[in-house]
Amino acid sequence: MARMTSLNGYKAIIFASPTRDALWDHSKTAAGGTQLDAARHALRQYMRRGGGFVGIHNAFGTEYNWPYYEGLLGNANFYDHGANQDGTINVVNKNDASTEMLPDNFGFKDEWYTLMPFPTNVKFLLTVDTNSLATKRGTHPGHGSFHPVSWCQYYDGGRSWVTTLGHDGGAFAADTSTFRGAAEFQKHIVAGIKSAMGLVEFCK
Repeated sequence: MARMTSLNGYKAIIFASPTRDALWDHSKTAAGGTQLDAARHALRQYMRRGGGFVGIHNAFGTEYNWPYYEGLLGNANFYDHGANQDGTINVVNKNDASTEMLPDNFGFKDEWYTLMPFPTNVKFLLTVDTNSLATKRGTHPGHGSFHPVSWCQYYDGGRSWVTTLGHDGGAFAADTSTFRGAAEFQKHIVAGIKSAMGLVEFCK
């Protein structure tokens, strides 16, 4: 991605737990270039042409110093997290394509990111019941009784669907019986990707 100059032809792009300056073109930096590189420009123009963006887990630990990307995440950013632990996820919007097949709640294991700033101007899809967590967050003051973990929005002409979930590789395993909540999580992710691609109704 860091050296791509065009995203034409893709219905959606997926940031599956990248880290730090994922779009920084290091070859240009070495040649005396700046951070205003072709990769960032390509992503911005792609969204403005009606593209789809999917951000998974550490997509929130990426491009900290680019306000446009923070907007793509719902004006939110990663702050910290507590222990990787079991919790209960609640579906707060059953109308969306990425949630309509899910039960009202299900168990899952994750790090449960806390965010600063808190997401705004988005449609929330899933939250975690903070009372279900054995240990709490890190130094963040917390999100009280409403701790979102998935949401969607239209952004700068395009579609953005994001989730803080997905720390453990087991959540993505083909054998969903080995990880609590993997089946529900995978259905959520796949439908979210399809909606960001424009194949099904988006962010209902």
